[in-house]
Amino acid sequence: MIGNFKLGLLALAGAFAAAPASAQVIAVQNARVYTMGAAGVIENGDVIVRNGVISAVGVDLPAPEGASVIDAAGRVVTPGLFAPTSQLGLVEIGADDESNDASPKGDFALSAALDAVDAYNPNSTVIAIARAGGVTRALAAPSPGGKLFGGKAAVVDLSGRIGSVTKPQAAQTVVMGYGGASREGDTRMGAWAVLREYLDAAISYAANPRDYVMRPQDSRFSISDLKALGPVVAGQQPLIVRVNGASDIRNLLRLKNDYRLNVIIHGGAEAWRAGREIAAANVPVIIDATANLPYQFEDLGSTLANAARLQAAGVRIAIDAPDTHNLRLLPQMAGNAVANGLPYEAALAAITINPATMYGVQDRLGSLEVGKAADLVIWDGDPLEVTTRPVQVLIDGRAMSLENRQTRLRDRYKDLSRGDLPHAYRGGQ
Repeated sequence: MIGNFKLGLLALAGAFAAAPASAQVIAVQNARVYTMGAAGVIENGDVIVRNGVISAVGVDLPAPEGASVIDAAGRVVTPGLFAPTSQLGLVEIGADDESNDASPKGDFALSAALDAVDAYNPNSTVIAIARAGGVTRALAAPSPGGKLFGGKAAVVDLSGRIGSVTKPQAAQTVVMGYGGASREGDTRMGAWAVLREYLDAAISYAANPRDYVMRPQDSRFSISDLKALGPVVAGQQPLIVRVNGASDIRNLLRLKNDYRLNVIIHGGAEAWRAGREIAAANVPVIIDATANLPYQFEDLGSTLANAARLQAAGVRIAIDAPDTHNLRLLPQMAGNAVANGLPYEAALAAITINPATMYGVQDRLGSLEVGKAADLVIWDGDPLEVTTRPVQVLIDGRAMSLENRQTRLRDRYKDLSRGDLPHAYRGGQ
């Protein structure tokens, strides 16, 4: 039964891939639908997709005439997973400089002005692997090099299409805590002081660019960086701050209040210690749900209960993957949080609607609701179980291939018998 179901979906995926998105009408029927919206969980639910957009969600919805029908047979359907941080499309092989654009090397002049879109590669083999794990959107974010700021991050889809950037300049990145201190005199005092100087200079430049450039220039601040920080100091662009210690988090909350910033905590190993303060400041947190062993002094308070405690305090959380090459492990990370007290649907929200909300794309992404992009995944079991896999992934209503470099290598070498040709040249692989 399951084998026939998968074969049918694979054939359907091939048919969809050949058709333009605008011509597609799809009806997913008889599913356990986790909408991650106001409708909650719908048993025996249906999702109707028209022209890449969800047109109806409910029970006993008739398939439109001419629709391609997918009978989910009671299986779970969720929104596509959303990786809240990554260097997707920026790094192919971390140890190879040519294929690694995640951060600048050496004492490079610019920082905040760097833009992930300029380096993003939609043909990266890492994208297809993550997509096969149910990830349909991600934040592609530069990492800080030798300076505090990393640059502008973009929300991207994992279709592999040329036009796969969903929202350019969706956030700015900066590193604080000891990571910032190590870049600014090896002291947190230096890092926070320099960050404030950057913000003050960006505010001054934004208020009167012509007057600013006529003044004697501080060589530390390039005009390009200050211009890039304009949306941050205006509160229009989120500032993702890499920070772990509770004392650093409280410093960040004060900075947010002083400068009226829109900030997102990334890391937050000790965020649970300041949970109520973070919630009161309406600051979301991106966490590693498996962090429970301290690697340095600032994360001595690491605990597997971090996600559950933050959620209980009213903090919006998103759950991070271990690294860019393992984005497909997002459900496993969320499952670990559930095992340590986080409610099941809150864990799903942390890898779907919550990241979308953090980056201001919740009106289009993150849940299965009418009018939103048809990013959805049909699973062969409980999405948060490690043995579960997607059997169908849709992005903007297009059925995606689940084939990737890993599956091709598996298929090439699963038959190790001797032959006339080397394995690499058999069967057109």
